[in-house]
Amino acid sequence: MTTTHRDTAPLLKEFIALGRKYENYVTKLERENDELRENLLDIQAFQKTRKEETFSSDMARRLIVSGDHPLKIFREYRKLSQIVLAEKSGISQAIISGIENKKRNGTVENFKSLAKVLGIDIDSLVE
Repeated sequence: MTTTHRDTAPLLKEFIALGRKYENYVTKLERENDELRENLLDIQAFQKTRKEETFSSDMARRLIVSGDHPLKIFREYRKLSQIVLAEKSGISQAIISGIENKKRNGTVENFKSLAKVLGIDIDSLVE
């Protein structure tokens, strides 16, 4: 039995229609996948911020307005004396006092050690 060109035309149209439906379906799935990926990134960013420590408005105000060095503010917030901070950081109490009273500049290494003990980013200690 020989098939003519006319006999295959309906099958070809159906095949083309199925191909378009498939392409539309794949496009829809890719779009949904992109949306899910964006939602996941948003959730991960939110969770990261939830893990970060937050400070009260009084603490923020003190950091902005008081004129005190951030080292002093964070040290007092952590309820540490200069002596205890010196022991934990390996930096002398005299250096800590000088930094807090703005009579002495600390080194990057000083601020790294102090930030580590205080559990904050080094950027938080820079005025």
